[in-house]
Amino acid sequence: MPPTKAEAVLKQQLLELLEREEIIEDSLFTAIKANEYVDWLEFLQKAVSLTGNRTLALRFGQQLGVGSFGTIGFALQSCSDVGQAIKLLVRYHRLLKHGTLWVIAQENNEITLRFNLKLGNPVQQRLMTEMAFSQLFSVMKFLTGKALATTAINLNYTKPNYFLKYKKFIPAPLLFDQDYSEIILTGQALNIPIRSANPAENVIFQQQCEEMLRKLNRTENLAAAVRRILINAAGNLPNLAQVAGKLHISKSTLKRRLENESTNFRVICDEVRNLLAKKYLMETDLSVEDIAHLLGYAAMTSFRRAFIRWNGVAPSEFRKDVSE
Repeated sequence: MPPTKAEAVLKQQLLELLEREEIIEDSLFTAIKANEYVDWLEFLQKAVSLTGNRTLALRFGQQLGVGSFGTIGFALQSCSDVGQAIKLLVRYHRLLKHGTLWVIAQENNEITLRFNLKLGNPVQQRLMTEMAFSQLFSVMKFLTGKALATTAINLNYTKPNYFLKYKKFIPAPLLFDQDYSEIILTGQALNIPIRSANPAENVIFQQQCEEMLRKLNRTENLAAAVRRILINAAGNLPNLAQVAGKLHISKSTLKRRLENESTNFRVICDEVRNLLAKKYLMETDLSVEDIAHLLGYAAMTSFRRAFIRWNGVAPSEFRKDVSE
């Protein structure tokens, strides 16, 4: 399955970083670039594995400046202070290319900014956490001219053996093996002004973000409903007519509305099959043949070809990479 436009942009940006800083030799660069059909999380994990550069996600996050936020970036630059910028980021995070998910909670005079990523295996989740936290610290320093002042940073994974290198990218006290990955900010930190604050422009940019969010919600509704029905079927996927019946619309209406959302029923079926296949490979001891049968494939070879098309590697290789 081809990558989304957003994933393609991220991959290109990471490749540009590798090429610009000459982190790797040409043969490894070519090997990483060849993973065209691997999704973003797997692409990032593969890049780190092939380069042997353990801080690559941290470095990449630092490179993703305000410009990588698009319209949200202009809105952030026009905010009055860090508190307003963080609230804006949380509200519109779904518009970001890399889909980083932030949740905010306020207690007394502190705000907890929690990173909420549920996709991917533990290694991929750690890499995305490194990337997101590094980016946030870099962007806030650009906006304010100062390092982001935090009470603590909690991380929900075991301390990696290169954790001392975190200080360069995330200059704050770190606690590992916590329940959540989150940044705790004081009220004083939230009041730090944004150097380029512009209230009039902020209103305009927020209106643009609201319109983008409304469009995103409209286009996600039906595709998300179809995806939910297919996932709940746990591999025994209903056909187009059956899904249309569950949604109480005709087949033609379902096809037309999915086309309006720039997708189709077959693409969504492949997405769900791939999601379930990776889940079975990562979380069960089922054989590849059994997984193929669960997903409705009459022959294991057909499943294997589809999995390679989706992910760039065979099911057995994927399971081996994840377990290492």
